[in-house]
Amino acid sequence: MDLGSSTFAPEVRQERKPVTEAALREAGVDLARDFPGATIDEFREYPVLSEGGWFIVIKHQPTLRTVSRKPWRLLGPVTLLTEGLDFD
Repeated sequence: MDLGSSTFAPEVRQERKPVTEAALREAGVDLARDFPGATIDEFREYPVLSEGGWFIVIKHQPTLRTVSRKPWRLLGPVTLLTEGLDFD
């Protein structure tokens, strides 16, 4: 299985971005302490939808343990045409 992305349907593709060491440090993860034997290649960042709305998460892919969860846009990947317009 490719950890970089998953395909739900041929026309729908969810990209899972690789995570940098700096992003893991910012999330408070120490690989040696928190995930002994894991490599940085086992972590991915991607959007998820939950009861609380859309979030950008960083997860350890073999265990699906969330290491970071930040609120995202209200409609997630949907961008409205009016987004960014200034009506003043």
